Amino acid sequence: MASLVSPGNSKLTRLQNGTTYDSVLIEPNEDKPYILLLHGFPSSSYDWRHQIYFFSKLGYGVLAPDLLGYGGTDKPTELERYKLKQMSEDINGLLDCHHITKVIAIGHD
Repeated sequence: MASLVSPGNSKLTRLQNGTTYDSVLIEPNEDKPYILLLHGFPSSSYDWRHQIYFFSKLGYGVLAPDLLGYGGTDKPTELERYKLKQMSEDINGLLDCHHITKVIAIGHD
């Protein structure tokens, strides 16, 4: 779904554990931080399309991934992969891959 939200800013990222995430990634202007937008169930980064536009126009960086099992992100069949600890490690891995060290995180469910 990230490619529908912001086609020019859609990014596929392969984590060290082999999982591929589809995300909207927009670099910040000047000294603005990144906004990390995490969608709920059942949903995708598409739900954040208005916020992505709003925050990016203000100069904030935006990272809005399709979380595991949704959109263009991998959909593993192993239930263990969907546990909170594993999914949190994936988000940390995604931030590391993009060298993002500080975010303002926003989520919904």
